[in-house]
Amino acid sequence: MIVLPVAVAFLLCLWIFHKIGSTKGKRLPPGPRQLPLIGNLHQAPQNNPWRTYQQWSTIYGPIFRLQYGLNTVIILGNYEAAHDLLDKRSNIYSSRPRSVMGGENVSKGMRTLLMPYGQQWRTHQRLQASYLNIRVSQTYRELQDVESKQLLCELLMPGVDFSDRYHRYSSSLIFALAYGRRLETGNEPEIKAIDKVMENFLYAARVGTWIVDSLPFLNYLPNCLAPWKIHGDQVHEFESSLYMGNMRRGKKSKSWNWSKQVSEMKESNGMTEKELAYDVGIIYEAGSDTTTMALEVFTLAMILNPDVMKKAQKEIDEYAKGLPSFEDKDNLPYVDAIIKETLRWRPVSAGGIPHAVTQDDEYMGFHIPKGATVIGNHWSIHLDKDVYKDPHSFRPDRWIEDPTLPLAPFGFGRRVCTGQHIARNSLFINIARILWAFDINYAYEENEDGKTRCEVDPWAFTQGFNSRPLPFRASFALRSEEKATVIREEWHAAEKGLDQILTRIRSSQRTR
Repeated sequence: MIVLPVAVAFLLCLWIFHKIGSTKGKRLPPGPRQLPLIGNLHQAPQNNPWRTYQQWSTIYGPIFRLQYGLNTVIILGNYEAAHDLLDKRSNIYSSRPRSVMGGENVSKGMRTLLMPYGQQWRTHQRLQASYLNIRVSQTYRELQDVESKQLLCELLMPGVDFSDRYHRYSSSLIFALAYGRRLETGNEPEIKAIDKVMENFLYAARVGTWIVDSLPFLNYLPNCLAPWKIHGDQVHEFESSLYMGNMRRGKKSKSWNWSKQVSEMKESNGMTEKELAYDVGIIYEAGSDTTTMALEVFTLAMILNPDVMKKAQKEIDEYAKGLPSFEDKDNLPYVDAIIKETLRWRPVSAGGIPHAVTQDDEYMGFHIPKGATVIGNHWSIHLDKDVYKDPHSFRPDRWIEDPTLPLAPFGFGRRVCTGQHIARNSLFINIARILWAFDINYAYEENEDGKTRCEVDPWAFTQGFNSRPLPFRASFALRSEEKATVIREEWHAAEKGLDQILTRIRSSQRTR
């Protein structure tokens, strides 16, 4: 019984001596004081880690180091450092750190997001880029137009849950493209299932939650001593069954969709059904959630900044003829600035997604050891007072005054989010139309004393890989009855035959 712990202790000591030897005499980035063996594990922030890392950036500078057990973590606290390393040196900063719980136990190496940089990742990336690149993404506007018109109709309903309707839009758009079927009510089991998958994955991938991520050798323990491995197997079975089932049904649908496309590509030769199902499924997983979160942040910002809303409405009223469309985009620079400010003010991936460096490097006189985890802290980067004047204020004018301001909510380098072009188009068409149709105000509750305003908290956000506002209430007040009539007429006249829409999308891709 004592052999296992003795062996573990021996291997740990060997590893520590190796690490000490490999960095001896080299100037590592500064950071909080460490304890023997555990390093900074006792200081690992459990709540809003990106905010703690921002505070540490003000103490230790734009690049600092943490030691979480056996893992060396380098935090980049401003855009310059993140751009210099993750963009300019992407040839050595494009890998991913080992994610034992999220990447291995739950995903079984299937999630492109967590794959190390190499041939396998490049092959899967080419598959996803075939239907997510900037050129192809523009062909999806017809479907985004239809889904957006339904969203406007839903927001006309008294007491509607706007967050739930945003989620229906995002889920239906990606599900239709991926599998050839719209999600028209928002109550479909496919939505509930993907929400569960996302919840499971975000929990599994959360930094500091699982000791096995800090002490990876523990994953070699048998299942009877490693309950997290049993949990990972159960979660993987649930999500892989969902993804493969969705893909099989998608391949049987009448029209073109992503499931059919990836199955027919030469890059798919030699890939298993599960691998292909994950390539499509994880885009549905991410796309159903992140656009929803950004629209929630926009709604929160409009409640808190009515002057911004009024200025945008004035621009829309002057330049858009009727219901705004994608053709109006170039004439609505302030709306575009609101989108940029939404992504900056409260980035969805607040803490950033970890990179890994594949060889020793030097930066600002500091040694960055091979294998270190390197994180561009999106929260700190986008709230940098040296780059953004009054960074905590929601001020879209900053993007008009200085169009060269940096913005990196979708990540850096070769690991930048491939779905960003679809996301940006979704944000434009929905934000422009919502501002055209509605005033977004505080909601009020009826009580014995009359009405009480439902306050909103700009700092109340969830924890996890992605961060969204905690539930809040808002009032969507029609700006005029004429606009309600236009919304209903546009939705009534809209082409809702998905097979026909997808056929036109595929045809337009071939002529571009």
